[in-house]
Amino acid sequence: MWGPERVYISEEVRLDRIAAGAVLMNATITGATTFIGAGAQIGTSGSARIHEAQIAPSVVLGAGSYENCVLLSRSKTRGFAELRQGTVLEECAEIGHNVGLKNTVLMVGAVAGSSINFCDVLLAGGSSRSDHSEVGSGVVHFNFDPRGDKFGSLMGDATGCLLQSRRIFLGGNSGIVAPVHLEFGTVVAAGSILRRDVSENQLSWGDPTGLSGEYDLDRYFDLSRKFCTTAKLIGNLHALRAWYRNIRQACAEPDSRLLYAAADQEFDRHIKRRTHELAKVVGKLDKSLSKPSRSERDRMFEEQHRRLLANCEHIDSLLRCEDYADTPAVLLAEYTENRRVREHVESVHNLSAEASATAVRWLREIASLPYLQMRALFS
Repeated sequence: MWGPERVYISEEVRLDRIAAGAVLMNATITGATTFIGAGAQIGTSGSARIHEAQIAPSVVLGAGSYENCVLLSRSKTRGFAELRQGTVLEECAEIGHNVGLKNTVLMVGAVAGSSINFCDVLLAGGSSRSDHSEVGSGVVHFNFDPRGDKFGSLMGDATGCLLQSRRIFLGGNSGIVAPVHLEFGTVVAAGSILRRDVSENQLSWGDPTGLSGEYDLDRYFDLSRKFCTTAKLIGNLHALRAWYRNIRQACAEPDSRLLYAAADQEFDRHIKRRTHELAKVVGKLDKSLSKPSRSERDRMFEEQHRRLLANCEHIDSLLRCEDYADTPAVLLAEYTENRRVREHVESVHNLSAEASATAVRWLREIASLPYLQMRALFS
């Protein structure tokens, strides 16, 4: 317990139902049936109200209200949630910020983003926390009609408990008008309003007619934009690393140098994650290529996919390469001189036009290299 001023436990709460090892950070706990398991963390991002809720070990709850709900092991809420009656988060399910759930079940590993109103839903799908159904930020399940009637929707079905089903994806800022049944493998495009059922492995744009198109999660088409855009991002992360390593850290005081080194590590972590995610895509292209060709368009992209597979190691090396161009002497000299009497921001403001132009060319050269090499693979 972080302190008596941060935690209130009402007299009806059975203290033997709060396990040793639970961490109560910011909490108001009421209800005779409330249970909090070992290792659970309550109120990680602000005050959490717990009433008649059953919270398994290793659950992490941010700020919000949790009433008459069940949260199973390793489920997580980021903050400012409202979980009401009938809500169950199964193992490793996770929700972001400002999420409202009522009479809703998120099965194992399901993830919902932020600013979501998702009442009267059962969502299944996927096989694990890394292969899960997902609800994008801003999604609303419209469960209330003009007559005052409420409806619920089924997304997947109860066989999802076997963890052998295709995952479901609801794109951000989409709206689901109840009642609908979305079968396993459904993908709802971001920004859609969906009013009708979607059959298995279909992509829906949610147009008023309910028109759907065939969608196969295992088949890829043109990957050039996604790969090249990722390479641009990675290139700019490399440029920031060079800036921190060769300019900022070189002139920093010891405490600041530690901060800059930590930032450098975070840039590196992001580069590795983006590279890993592209490698995962390439690793699935064999399965995509096993699908029968149905058009000239299919055959054109198959050649692209074979090229990516053949260059998998090259892609990894070009995205991770840290062979940065030499730091311009004029830039380093001016920045170093400025930092003798100024803070970082002011030092940058006081660079000469020559030093600034040199810095721009240097950073662009570093940032563009992964993109240019990646684009060459698709030409």
